[in-house]
Amino acid sequence: MTIEITGVTSGTSPYDVYICDPTNVSCFYVSGVTSIPPNVVINSSNFFPNEDVIYIKVITADGCIRELMIDCGSYLLQEDGFYILQENGFKIKIT
Repeated sequence: MTIEITGVTSGTSPYDVYICDPTNVSCFYVSGVTSIPPNVVINSSNFFPNEDVIYIKVITADGCIRELMIDCGSYLLQEDGFYILQENGFKIKIT
């Protein structure tokens, strides 16, 4: 699944972005950014192929950790063919 982080609504930049396994234990560093947007795009299959559940973790400059579980089977809002989530300080588009 492709995950596009389109905004972080809380915390102090810069941000470190990670993708983690379904247990939220094994994580890969994806990017360090000073602002979102520009969007951060992650293909979860590059890190955890065949997993339907992953975690996105953003750590802010002030040490705040924002985590969001993404389960490809449970989305509440669909817009223009994309799934949109806004939760825990994240704005995320999933395709």
